[in-house]
Amino acid sequence: MEHMMYMFFHCSKTATVLFKGWQVDTAGAWVGTCLAIFIMAMLYEGLKVLRETLLRRSIVNVRYQSTELSKDSKTVLTETHGAGEPRLWSWGHVLQTFLHMIQVTVSYFLMLIFMTYNVYLCIPVVVGAGFGYFAFGWKRSIVVDVNEHCH
Repeated sequence: MEHMMYMFFHCSKTATVLFKGWQVDTAGAWVGTCLAIFIMAMLYEGLKVLRETLLRRSIVNVRYQSTELSKDSKTVLTETHGAGEPRLWSWGHVLQTFLHMIQVTVSYFLMLIFMTYNVYLCIPVVVGAGFGYFAFGWKRSIVVDVNEHCH
């Protein structure tokens, strides 16, 4: 079977998602696939907030302060740490490392799904990320995430 890879947005009624065995060609498969992608995108947004929350709990007195350098200048976001500096060999850091690996994996999966350029697969990525941000983003303490690589 010959597989065509489109390099432009399209609305194909069949697709292969991430793995050779994940074939989408029926209405039920499309609904299930779109739901799975939607949940994956929400999970990605939730993981970002979870990692930030855990970091705030593990470091005492973390403060984010925005400072305007001059009247026409940009605002600078600074982070200060109080007592309880993070250590390399701590359970909190091991957990953060594990969650980071999951977050990176999910983000690459979402990127690869979007790179199929199939509009039917791209929509649940965008809508799931939007719903995820709506559900979890209000809990974030910082507006600009300096560790965010995908946006």
